[in-house]
Amino acid sequence: MTENITLMLGGIQGEGIVSTGDALIRALSRAGYYAFGYRTFSSRIKGGHTHYVIDIHTEKVLSCKDPLDILVAFDGDSIEINLPKLKKGGLLIYDDIIPEQELLQHMDKKNYFILPAPLTAIAKKYGAAVMRNTGILGLLGQLFHIPFHFFAGVVEKNFQRKGEEIIRKNISVLKECYELSLEDQRLSLEYMLMPPKNPMARASMIGNEAIGLGALMAGCRFMAAYPITPSSEIMEYLTKKFPDDNGIMMQTEDEISAITMAIGAAYAGARSMTATSGPGISLMMEGIGLAGMAEIPVVVVDVQRGGPSTGLPTKHEQSDIEFLYHGPHGEVPIIVLAPYTVEECFSQTVWAFHLAEKYQCPVIILSDLHLGLSRQTLDSLDKGNIQIDRGKLMRDEDFNPKEELPFKRFRFTEDGISPRAIPGQPFGMHHVTGIEHLETGRPFEGSQNRKQMMEKRLRKLKDLENSDHIDLFGNGEGHLLILSVGSNYGILKRVIEENQYPATLGMLRMIKPLPVKQLKELCGKYKKILVVEGNATGQLASIIKKEVGYHDKIVNLLKYSGTPFQYKEVQSKIEELIE
Repeated sequence: MTENITLMLGGIQGEGIVSTGDALIRALSRAGYYAFGYRTFSSRIKGGHTHYVIDIHTEKVLSCKDPLDILVAFDGDSIEINLPKLKKGGLLIYDDIIPEQELLQHMDKKNYFILPAPLTAIAKKYGAAVMRNTGILGLLGQLFHIPFHFFAGVVEKNFQRKGEEIIRKNISVLKECYELSLEDQRLSLEYMLMPPKNPMARASMIGNEAIGLGALMAGCRFMAAYPITPSSEIMEYLTKKFPDDNGIMMQTEDEISAITMAIGAAYAGARSMTATSGPGISLMMEGIGLAGMAEIPVVVVDVQRGGPSTGLPTKHEQSDIEFLYHGPHGEVPIIVLAPYTVEECFSQTVWAFHLAEKYQCPVIILSDLHLGLSRQTLDSLDKGNIQIDRGKLMRDEDFNPKEELPFKRFRFTEDGISPRAIPGQPFGMHHVTGIEHLETGRPFEGSQNRKQMMEKRLRKLKDLENSDHIDLFGNGEGHLLILSVGSNYGILKRVIEENQYPATLGMLRMIKPLPVKQLKELCGKYKKILVVEGNATGQLASIIKKEVGYHDKIVNLLKYSGTPFQYKEVQSKIEELIE
């Protein structure tokens, strides 16, 4: 028996590998287990190799460990490409339509358990070869000793729109594969999962879905976006959900249209958003500057991918950090948040809409491909305490009819935040422009007014600069502080906890304004500071050095190959610094 299994599903892109991996995680989550899965895919719709790695555990898991315990191959390429990742003594499951000679040329059979399975043959018996994806769920369910009904429930839900006949055929394939005879009975014991420690059904989500749900729960009712990998699932999620909640999802012709439409909806009083990736956020930057100058609250999601230009559109990277930190041309207040789990994607999106309206400025949610597209089992999402606070948005009864018109939308205030009116409110009429302006919004380029307006806008975020926005993990012992952002959290926390390293992990939830006060206090306590980030130039480390100092203490761990950090990469660097 085992409490942890890491497996990979490999096959041809476009033939259901991702949906099979998602279905497996859903079934495991329903059965009380935790799972975390990420996919590797190329920038094409069909063809080429793809694989889905899933880590299964009896406890919460937010990363995948290497090497693999099980490799499931639907074609010969999957064996050739991924066999080196399978541990010695690991299990290779392959569809027996793969020729024996093709299998033998890639491996020494003495080093592995090998399980040929008639997945395609069984699927064709009930109609179509594609149902072999359902068949592997049944075989794995038997191998892990998970009751059949958990998989049957997921299969029924997946195919409910296709009718009873399709459901019946898939359940038949699932059952026959679940009951396949295992010739080597050692497999039945080797890969039997221990009972879950807290056997309750749980949901699973990817980060992009959690961002969509967070926006919905925060009161967002308008999204404009142009499809771009790896953020498109946000707009797809809200396209399905908005109709039931009087929301509108608008697919635009480009990213410039998306940001300006979102700004227009926010100006009209709706909570609104857009989502994109690196090339799109570059196009949106002028619009983000407009929202800053006109003090219009809008939320923008950037799910980072490999760049520059089209770069690696389906691969992981964290290389937009400095670009967003320095923001649009000129100097306007913007807030940049950085969730690091699926749960954080939900809660920080709710927080983003609150901050946008409180401070009347653009808020950027900085995610990454590994976080946005990885599926994980959730414990729960804190939906019960969400409160909608619209900041200084004026109600009709708040206006004073005796005040001089036009309304002073950009009034100078002590905290830099002015009262806000939306179109159509009596006594709230004012001018809005991207040009420097008076308190009434009318364009004006006078030197003294310019100075006052700049100081007013920049004054807004002063209280955030002195707040604590770094979440700390570990026992606080030792001389090593590890700082990071985004999806790196899962593998960092796992390595530290499993090896009981005397190190503290700090995850930045907010990058701009940078929590300078908290960083200075932390950096002063430790002898070494390891900054872990997925880019080539150490962007986060550069910002910390510029704003906080401690150049002699800061060490980088960087990765820019298009893949997330692996267990051994993190482990070896931490051990080097501890020793």
